[in-house]
Amino acid sequence: MHTPLADPKPNAEPLAEISQALGSAAWVIPIPADLRAIYDAEQLAERRVPNRVVLIVMALIFDSYWVANIESAPTILLPSLILRAGLTGMVAIFLVLDQRNRLGRAYGAAVVILAVMATLISTILFVMEPATNTTNGSDVRSIPLILMGTGLLARLTPWEACSNAVISVALFIGSLIVAPSAPHAEVFSLILMDVAIGAGAIFMNLRLETRDRRVFLLQARDRVNRAELLASNHGLLRAAHTDDLTGAANRRCFDEVFAKSWRAARERSEPIGLIMMDIDHFKSFNDHHGHKGGDDCLKRVVAAARHEARQGDLFARYGGEEFAVILPLARLETVLAIAERMRSAVERLTWNDDRHGETIMVTASFGAASAIPGSEDGPIGLLDDADSSLYAAKRAGRNRVAAPNQTGRATGEKNLSES
Repeated sequence: MHTPLADPKPNAEPLAEISQALGSAAWVIPIPADLRAIYDAEQLAERRVPNRVVLIVMALIFDSYWVANIESAPTILLPSLILRAGLTGMVAIFLVLDQRNRLGRAYGAAVVILAVMATLISTILFVMEPATNTTNGSDVRSIPLILMGTGLLARLTPWEACSNAVISVALFIGSLIVAPSAPHAEVFSLILMDVAIGAGAIFMNLRLETRDRRVFLLQARDRVNRAELLASNHGLLRAAHTDDLTGAANRRCFDEVFAKSWRAARERSEPIGLIMMDIDHFKSFNDHHGHKGGDDCLKRVVAAARHEARQGDLFARYGGEEFAVILPLARLETVLAIAERMRSAVERLTWNDDRHGETIMVTASFGAASAIPGSEDGPIGLLDDADSSLYAAKRAGRNRVAAPNQTGRATGEKNLSES
């Protein structure tokens, strides 16, 4: 059954919750539960490309420190090579999985793990350096650089940034305490630098998160307002194209859709069908049952007939008790079959008239036509064929379907219920 100009489905974001979140005094603006999944998906899409670049660059810089180990700690060259190659492999696996969108909710944790692993490997190598090392530990000096790259350049959530900073700083301080080659004269300044970088990373990601959430909520509020306006306008448009009594499309809507459908069929050399339906003896029905009974009859007949139309067909009130159905991509045999289903559905209708104490039954006559528009053809020809067929059905006894024969003249089809 076709419903013309169906109402749109506006966004369901609760405007009150959005406004409340925007007015929140919390450090991080809360996202309403209904919008959380949308926000997380948008943020993940924005984070992925820059984070890939950061991880690739940081992996290359991290691996380059192996060259520094040649001079600073030649005794740990092999474990340094193995550990750095292992981390590079982990980064490569992450990039492949991310490219294939396989990480899902584990994305943020995976980024933090890679960042922490780089710090952990540097601390292990630093602790392994002999006490006689005179270069003051090249690996331990790379840890603040790792934290700067992953904390300030990579895009993390505040919780991810906090986890990365806290773990990295803790590993850094621990390595300075236990490593035999720790540069004791610089311990305090190194710790202070690393703590400052970690705090800066947390603060920066917190600010970015707050900004992103505010922008997202403002956009969501704008979408809600626009959706409500669109729904209101669409409701007015639908009302202007709908028959108030029956709920079918009105004559104005029929004329517009019929012209557009005809042009589309002509451009694509496709068939278009048309059904004209008229309730039999409706004037007598109105005289006997009154206008209220007549209105009830129209609504019942339209509901029954529309139910037999296809999803893409337009069922319209053409005038009075006459209705028209536009059937795109329908050859005559399809149009006839649908018209017969409609005729049978109307014929099966029964309801009680309490005022007269009788059971009401009605019938309808149908005219069917179909054409593949030519370059010079207009829609009026198809309309005339369907209209002529309708009157042929009435002349043949009503409650039947008629269609043009091969000569173009309308002939009444035998009522299938009588065969």
